[in-house]
Amino acid sequence: MESSRHDLVILVNLQKIYNQIASAIAQRQTPPPEVQRLQEENRTRELELEEIERQVAEHEEELREVHKKEKEWQIELEHFQGQKAIVTNEREFTAVISEIDYATKALTEASERRAELEAAIEQSAAEMESRRQARPEEEAAQKDVVDAWHARKTDLLTEVHELSIEAKKLEEQLHPKNRSSFLRLLKSKHGTAVSPVVDKSCSVCHFSIRPHLRQRVRRCEEIITCEHCHRILYFEETINVEPSEATTV
Repeated sequence: MESSRHDLVILVNLQKIYNQIASAIAQRQTPPPEVQRLQEENRTRELELEEIERQVAEHEEELREVHKKEKEWQIELEHFQGQKAIVTNEREFTAVISEIDYATKALTEASERRAELEAAIEQSAAEMESRRQARPEEEAAQKDVVDAWHARKTDLLTEVHELSIEAKKLEEQLHPKNRSSFLRLLKSKHGTAVSPVVDKSCSVCHFSIRPHLRQRVRRCEEIITCEHCHRILYFEETINVEPSEATTV
C-alpha cells in the first residue's frame, strides 16, 4: 500500500512537471503578441512590396507593347503623309486624310499612354526605394523586441531541459510497471496521463466515478484508473496526507 501511495504521489508530481514542459514548449513555439504583431507588419510590408513590383512588371510589359505600337503608328503616319503628296483626285485625298487623322489619333493615344506608364513606373520605383531605405530603421526599432524574444526562447529551452532531468529522476523512483503505464498513457493521451477527481468525475473526460471506486482512489492504496479514459485517478486533497487521514478527508 505504501509503495502505491509513494508511486501515486510521484505520478501526480510527474504529470505536473510534464504539464510545465508542455507549457514551456508551447510558449517557445508561439511568439508573444508584440512579436506576432511585428511579424504580421513585416509580412504586410513584404506583400505590399511584392504587389508594387508586380505592378511595375505589368507596366513595363505594357510599355514595351506601347513603344511597339508607337513606332508602328509613326511609320503608318509617315506613309500616309507621303501618300498625300501623290494623290490624283479628291476621293483619294479624302481617304488619305482620313487615314492620317486615324493614325495621328492612335499615335497620340499611344504617346499619352506611354507617358502614363513611364510616370507610374517612376512613381513605383520611388516608392520601392523609399521602403527599402526605411527597412534599416524599422529593423533597428524591432531589434529589442526580437532580441528579448530570442532570449526568452533560450530560457524556455533551458527550462525544458531542467524539467526533463527532474522528470527522469522521478521516473527512476517508480515501480517499473507503474512507470511503463504512465509513459504509455502520457503518449496515447496527448500528454495527460493523470487526472484528479473533481465533483465525483474524472476531470479530463468527465466520466462519473462510481462511489466505491472513489473510496479506493481516496485511500491511495492502489493505482486506480478511470473506467472510461483509463487515466490514473487521484484526489487532490488526499494525495499528500498521511494514510491514516486519507479515508476521513
